[in-house]
This record gives sequence, C-alpha cells and structure tokens, in this order.
Amino acid sequence: MESIYFVLDACLASFIMCLANRMNRQASLKGFSYCDHCGKRLLPINLIPIISWLIFLGKCRSCKHHISLVYPLTELSLAVIFLSASANYVFLIICCLFLFLSCEDLYDHSAHVFILYPIILFELCRHCSKEKVIAGIILLALLLFFVYCRQTLGFGDLPVIILIYLNTTHLQFLMVIMLASGLAILIFLHQQEKQLAFIPFLTIAYVLIKLIV
Repeated sequence: MESIYFVLDACLASFIMCLANRMNRQASLKGFSYCDHCGKRLLPINLIPIISWLIFLGKCRSCKHHISLVYPLTELSLAVIFLSASANYVFLIICCLFLFLSCEDLYDHSAHVFILYPIILFELCRHCSKEKVIAGIILLALLLFFVYCRQTLGFGDLPVIILIYLNTTHLQFLMVIMLASGLAILIFLHQQEKQLAFIPFLTIAYVLIKLIV
C-alpha cells in the first residue's frame, strides 16, 4: 500500500511542477504534456515520475535535451515527505503550496502568494494566543522594513515567512530562517547572482526543520 502512495505522491509533485511551469509561461492548462525544448508530445512512458528520468538518462526521448535532476529529486522528496508525515495534513498542504510557489519563484522571481491567505487565516485561528499575535506583529513590521527600506526581501516572501512562523514554534522558526539564509548565502557566493529566489530556500529549511526538530 505504501508503494502505491509513494507513486501517487510523486505524481502529485510532477503535476505541481508542471502547473507552475505552464502558469509561468502563460501556457494553456489544457492538453497533453510536451517537451519544453522541442514541443513534442510526451508519451505515457515519459510521464512516470522518477522512473522516466532514469530510463532515458535524464534526456528528452525525442530531442535528447537534458532534463534537470531537480525534477526527479523533487518528486522523490515530496513522496518521502508524504510518507513520513502522512498524519499531519496541514503540514502536507503547506508543503504542496510551497513547492508550487518555489517553482514560480525560480522561474521568474514572482509567485501567486495569495494562495497562502486562506491557510494563513486558518493558522491564525488555530494559534491565536496573545504572545503569538504580538510577536507576529513585531515580525511583520521587521519584514516590511527589510522589504521597503533595506530591499533585501521580496514582497512575495512575506506570506511564506508569516505562514512558517504560524506553523512552527519560536525555536523552529528561528532555525528555519537561519538555515534558509545560510543556504541562500552559500548559493549567492557560489553563483554570484544579483537576485536569488528565496522561497525555495525557505521551503527546504521549513521541511527539514519540521521533520527533524
């Protein structure tokens, strides 16, 4: 039974990445899947998560264009996450939303973060203690300072960070921010890019801390 769930979860990851890709390119959400490089329609054997990448050695069956290792790794990771935390439905929903936003952020440094608003409201209702709310207001003010004054954060990062804050303990939240920032700094020093997509780093850090701590 777990093997069936694993396959379904991997398929879900593949679907989320495909959806983000099409929305980013403003392509139609209808129709069959196709290679982004040559435009050829993908056959069913090309759509099997992880396995297809291994069978065709990470290349398109038609044009032999290289397919990033990120795709099978993401499919594998989401499947493992679902099996590891199958009872924590809120966490799993957040993981799926964060994966979608991470893909968008990587594509063009923009994301439809409004999809987080309902679950942020849900988390506010679940964690409405006075201390949590006061600390959240202080955090929001600090984040707005970094967005508008320092310009070191994007506005789209705010809802992601707020949701992480609401869904973690204070210690977990600090660890997530420190880990995400550390990973981003390492990539920045290695690639020397002027602008980095921060949501993927927040997602990786959030998942790791929630599963480990």
